[in-house]
Amino acid sequence: MGRLVGVLVLLVLIAPLAGSSTLVASAFGSGGDYWHPYPSGVKPGDIVIGHSPSTDPFIPGYWTHTGMIAYYDSSIGDWIVVEAKAGGVVLTPLTEFMSRYDTVAILRVATSDAVRQQAVSFALSKLGYSYDYWWLSKQVYGDSYYCSELVWAAYKASGGPDIDDNPGWSWTYAYGVAPQEVYDDSDTYTIYYHSA
Repeated sequence: MGRLVGVLVLLVLIAPLAGSSTLVASAFGSGGDYWHPYPSGVKPGDIVIGHSPSTDPFIPGYWTHTGMIAYYDSSIGDWIVVEAKAGGVVLTPLTEFMSRYDTVAILRVATSDAVRQQAVSFALSKLGYSYDYWWLSKQVYGDSYYCSELVWAAYKASGGPDIDDNPGWSWTYAYGVAPQEVYDDSDTYTIYYHSA
């Protein structure tokens, strides 16, 4: 219950700051202070997840942010992540994403490559959508997304598994889907883990 209250307090404090990119970005771990070895064996549809000590008190569970690996960009030599963050749904190089977090994991969803690719297509179709500050619920089709809501919705819309470990109500997560729930779900498994 205490974490739920913390989330509510964070929403009240951050929502009015949505136009202040510096403060909002720092609240969501814009860092760049951490180094992790580059992962191998990555596929489109894999989920990258990070832990930021700065948002630890506000987001339930250990993991604080997530995104989906969309495609490899050979022009920059890096995988590209589609993620929902304070500025909305955007594309970010994997190395930049990883540098924001002291601990990073990459999860694979236990499904077919075809479903993973459909999930990527769904997430990419949401580029430019705004950030959803209402973390206490989730929706597959909406006009805004928070980070774990986007990756969950992408798999839900693609007929893949429900990657929310607690799909109903809980005192910790309400009706939302937190990064920790994606990590804990039995339909995801870890293919990379590193703590700086």
